[in-house]
Amino acid sequence: MDWDLASRLETAQPSDPARDYCLWPYERLAPVTAATLRTSAILYHSFAVAGLPARMLQLCDALRAAAGEFNTVWGIKWDGTRLSWEFYFYDYNRMQRAFDTAGFLRATQGLLTVTAPPSDGLVYFMFSVEVNAENLGGKPVDQIDIYIGNPGSEVSSGICYGSTARGMELRNFYFFFDAQKHYQDIRTKIVSNAHIPLRDLRMNEVIWPEMTPVQTIVIANKRLNDGLYFSRIPVDRMAHFMARLAFPAAMQQFVSQNAAGFAPYLFDVGYDYRLGAGGKLDLLKGGIYGLL
Repeated sequence: MDWDLASRLETAQPSDPARDYCLWPYERLAPVTAATLRTSAILYHSFAVAGLPARMLQLCDALRAAAGEFNTVWGIKWDGTRLSWEFYFYDYNRMQRAFDTAGFLRATQGLLTVTAPPSDGLVYFMFSVEVNAENLGGKPVDQIDIYIGNPGSEVSSGICYGSTARGMELRNFYFFFDAQKHYQDIRTKIVSNAHIPLRDLRMNEVIWPEMTPVQTIVIANKRLNDGLYFSRIPVDRMAHFMARLAFPAAMQQFVSQNAAGFAPYLFDVGYDYRLGAGGKLDLLKGGIYGLL
C-alpha cells in the first residue's frame, strides 16, 4: 500500500452535518467530541484492508471537490470473498442539479475509464457508480445507475435503471417504510416476493430482531433476489450486522475499537438475500454506508 491510513482518519467537527444514506438529516445520538471520527474513516480503513493504491484516495478527493463535502454517500460492499465500493450522488432538485453524471465524468477523468454515457436529460434524483480494484487498474466502468421517483403511494419509492453504452436496463425497485408506522406493511411486502415461497419464508431471518429498534426499513425487489436495508441504527448494531455478514475481521475490529468515536452517528446497512439449499436463507452481499 502506497499511502498512510492514519493521515486519512479525519476528526469530526460539531459543524459537520448529520445525514443518512439518503442525505436526509437526523439528530445525533451524542455530541461530537475530540474523539469523534468522521464516518469516512471506515471507508479509508476498508481501502487499507483491500490493499488499494493511492489512486482510490485521489478519486475520493476528486469527488469531494466536485460534489462538495458531505454530499457523496459511500457504500462498502462485501460478498463474502471481496470488497467493492459504490458512490451515490443525490440531488432532489431533479433537473436543477449541482452535480450530475456529466460532472462525474469530468471529475474522474484520468482516474477512471468510464464508458457509460451521461443521462442528464432524465428526471432522476440520484445516480451511483460502483468501483472495484480492477477499475482502478484501468478496467472500464461500464454502468452508471440512475434512480427515478415512483409516485402514487404514501410510501416513498424509487426505481433503479442501469445505464450503459447499450442502453437502459431496469434493475431494482426500492420501498421506504417507517419501521413503526408501517409495521404490517413491511411484512406484507416481504411476503409478496418472487424468490421465496411462503412455506420457506421465516420473517425473523429477514428482519433480524437484534437490529431493532430501527427508524426506517427499505425493501428492494431486484432481478435475481430481494434486499433489505436497516436505516438509522447505532454503531453497535452496525457491528452486529458486519459480524453476521462476516465482513473482513480487520474491518470489524476497527469499528469495535473505535465504537466510542462513532457513537454520535446513526448508520445505514443492507443486504441481499434469496433462498438457498435446504431452505436456508442465503445472505448474498452486505453493505454499510456513510458520508464522504
